[in-house]
Amino acid sequence: MQALREVLIWLKRELEDIDPDSAYLEAELLISYVLNKDRSFIYTVDFIEEEKIKEIKKLLDFRKKGIPINYILKKKFFYDYEFFTDTGVLIPRNETELLVDVVIDTIKSYSFEKIVDIGVGSGNLAVTLAKKVDKLTIYACDISPNALKIAKINAQKHGVIDRIKFFLGPYLYPITMRNLQFDLIISNPPYIASWEMPFLQKEVKREPWEALYGGWNGCIFYEDIFKEFKKMDKGIFIFEISPFIYNDLVKLINKTFSKIEFYVYKDLSQKNRVIKLIW
Repeated sequence: MQALREVLIWLKRELEDIDPDSAYLEAELLISYVLNKDRSFIYTVDFIEEEKIKEIKKLLDFRKKGIPINYILKKKFFYDYEFFTDTGVLIPRNETELLVDVVIDTIKSYSFEKIVDIGVGSGNLAVTLAKKVDKLTIYACDISPNALKIAKINAQKHGVIDRIKFFLGPYLYPITMRNLQFDLIISNPPYIASWEMPFLQKEVKREPWEALYGGWNGCIFYEDIFKEFKKMDKGIFIFEISPFIYNDLVKLINKTFSKIEFYVYKDLSQKNRVIKLIW
């Protein structure tokens, strides 16, 4: 056995080479994960068994190989809800909570009852909206069977599985081919441009390529989905963007739509993060 405090200090030092700012937090999280207890509980423990230390060292090896901490822990908090995460889905980001705020305000302003979530991923958007907005029905689409499986797990976990309908397929095709009616379209699509990919953190590169890469200019998803929108008489689309592609995206919007209402929302870092289009 070894003193838990010594293990915590050692683990923190090892993790500092990966991310010094979050090393202590990650050390706490890994130890609490192995002990299957809350972070606060580990400070009530004096010693830790050798078998548990071996497990911690194994997880540390994964972390040093660039495996994201949330894939190791199999969870990520988003909008105060805990979501199951695993390889095959994008890890929910804090900045995406802005997208939820904008969508909720829009739903309540228009009294919308049915929305489409394109690229549901882990289900963090769909599940959160179903939890926050009563009587809302969500059509959730994704091209990844694995993502749909994980999203269903999270919907079941949070008790909203009956209000989210899951469909396999790209863009709006699963919805339009079934002639389903909806009020609003939302998405957190792949938007990382080619030039940006080499500069991504090693951990981010471990996440699904198809959920990150948006083509040479980061706008391929938007180019394709806008073609679908041009066939629609009217609609509202709320989506997340990378601040780095904002100017190219504005040009694309102006080129595609002759008449449109355009709103931009900034994140906590005052970067353009969410756009709402009304046509």
